[in-house]
Amino acid sequence: MKLTRYIYNGPQSGATLRVGDARELLDVQLLPGKPVDLPADHEYTLVLLELKHLVLVPTEAKPAGKTAAAPQKPGQE
Repeated sequence: MKLTRYIYNGPQSGATLRVGDARELLDVQLLPGKPVDLPADHEYTLVLLELKHLVLVPTEAKPAGKTAAAPQKPGQE
């Protein structure tokens, strides 16, 4: 089961979702202004998005590693 991170902006609440092929249970606490991990394609998540209670948290792009430039010999510029 792949979860997506959102910021929840609705009333304080909680839910138990049936997810995955094995119909596992996922308990979530929904606290205003706090992040929550939910399955993006779940009906409950889609309803919360429609109600504007969820905002997707952008994934952090990892900065490209800087490679140190080789020291230049005197006279080579």
